[in-house]
Order: sequence, then structure tokens, then C-alpha cells
Amino acid sequence: MASSKTRKTAEKSNFFTPKSSLQKCSASSQDGGGSPPASPESHSGAVLPDLAAFASMMEGMLATLSTTLTSHLDAVSADKRQDIKAIGDRTAHLEDKMADMAEAHHTMAARVEGLEDMMQQHASKIADLEDRSRRHNLKIRGISETVHPKDLTPYVTDLFSHLLPGVSLESLLMDRIHSIPKPPSAPSKATREVILQMHYFKPREDILKVLRNPEALDIEYAHLAIFPDLSKATLQQRRNYRPFTTALRDTGMSHRWGYPTKLIVHNEGTTTVISSIEEGPSPPTISCPIRSTQSLKRELKRNGTTAEGLQDLTDVFSLILRHRECPHNFFKPKRAG
Repeated sequence: MASSKTRKTAEKSNFFTPKSSLQKCSASSQDGGGSPPASPESHSGAVLPDLAAFASMMEGMLATLSTTLTSHLDAVSADKRQDIKAIGDRTAHLEDKMADMAEAHHTMAARVEGLEDMMQQHASKIADLEDRSRRHNLKIRGISETVHPKDLTPYVTDLFSHLLPGVSLESLLMDRIHSIPKPPSAPSKATREVILQMHYFKPREDILKVLRNPEALDIEYAHLAIFPDLSKATLQQRRNYRPFTTALRDTGMSHRWGYPTKLIVHNEGTTTVISSIEEGPSPPTISCPIRSTQSLKRELKRNGTTAEGLQDLTDVFSLILRHRECPHNFFKPKRAG
């Protein structure tokens, strides 16, 4: 009972004591009355050596890391440089190889072009030889199928006598004459062509000269067409010259065919040879039909050529022949031979 009363009395007395004083008393009673705690200055002096040691350790670790990274980067860089050098060497080798291949290709292309020209020359010579072997031949188109094969000789002889009235029948001698099959593209109602070989060459040429006159055939033979027997290659080449021949016929210029296939033009004492269509102008200068002087003047003006004071188409083509700088100059002068 006494102890409880004493505790209560102490609690009452402590109630009016400041809290700071109570905390000091409590602290002094807990440490057993030992020495007072150390000051902040003494505590910081103990931490500084630890920080210096930690900084030294970190510096060493960073130096080691830097050395390791540098060695690794140097190794990787050396590998990459070696790879780049290898790629550069391979690229240089490929470039050299491509240069050799390009040079070989150019050489081969030039050789192929030369061989093509040579082949074209040989083809032209073969076509010329074939045409020369047919120089005595003529073809006639339009003879009725009612004419019996046995009657072809007298029928054609009468036709030639009509064209060449002053020539003897012996000069019109034919070695052979017969019909030939129709081409697949011919109309079904078309008659077969008749091919013949004249024994003498001059009457054959005289017949072709007479036929240059559109009125050479009478009404009895007006449905017939007579033309020389030429190879397929020559016929195709002559078709390619059609724009030239059309323009020359429209202007009335004298021209004839040469062998191998070439066009020989005579104008005002000048002989011009067109040996290839590449020497002529490109369409539409000549490919379009020219029917009048005004149409050709308009065509020349459209292409920048002056054609003032020209009286007819012959004058226009004379201008083309005289002025080599004219873009429509498609005649390359050379001696016919």
C-alpha cells in the first residue's frame, strides 16, 4: 500500500515538471550515469577516411572498366577495319572484272555489227545473183484462166507484137512459159500469174520500156500487168523505197533501179544514187502523199525550210538537191556505177 501511494505521489509531482527535464533525467538514468555522447565534429572525422577509401576504390574500378572497354573497342574496330578493307578489295576486284566485261562486250558488239553488215552484203549479193539469173524472165498478171496452157505462147506473142510492132517474131522467142500457183494472200477469184523466159534479152528490156507509158496497152490488153521477175528480197527492199519513188513520180523526176537494189535519180544533169533508205528523210516529210506545190511548201515551212518563189515540185526537189544543209536533203551525191 505504501509503494502504490509513493508512485501516485511521484506521478503527481512529475505532472508539473517540464518535459525536457524529464527527458534528460530519463537519458541519464538509462546510460547508467556514463560519459556524455560524442560531439558531431568527432563523428564526421571518423567518416572521412571511409569516403576517401570508397572514392579510391571507385576510381580504380572506373579505370579498370575504361581499360577493358578500350581494349574491346580497339578489337572491334580492328575487326571492322579488316572487314571494310576486305569489302573494298572485293569491290575493286568486281569493278575491274566489270570493266573487263564491258570492254569485251563493246568489242563483241562491234564485231556483231560488222558481221551483220557483212551478212547484209552477202544477202544483197545473193539477191543480186538471183535477180541476174531471172533477167530474161517476165511475169504477166491478169491472163484469164480460160486460156489453155498450150495457147499461152501464141497469146503472149500477140501481146508482145502489139507492144513492139516493128520486132520480128523470131526476136520474141520464148524458151518456156507457164502459170505459177497463187500466193496464199491472193483473193480467191484472182487469176494465176504467168511467168516466161525470153530467149533474147533486148526485147524483154524494150517491152518494159514501152510499158512505162500508161497508154501502151490497148483496151484488149488493158487488164494485164507485165513486170520483171525479181527475188523476194529485192521486192521487199523496193517496197521500203516506196516513199521515195512516190515523191519522185509526183515531181516527174527521172529515176530507175540499180543492182544490187538502189535508186538512181537523174535531175538537171546530176546523177544521184540512193543505196539505202537510211540516207533519206524520216516520215512524215516524204511518206505523206504530195499532190501539189502548195502542200510541199507547207511541209517544208513546217520543218523550217524556206520555199519561197518555187514554181513547181521539180523546183522544190532541185532546191533539195542543191542545198546540202537542207534537212530534207535525202540524196547523197555519188557517181552511178
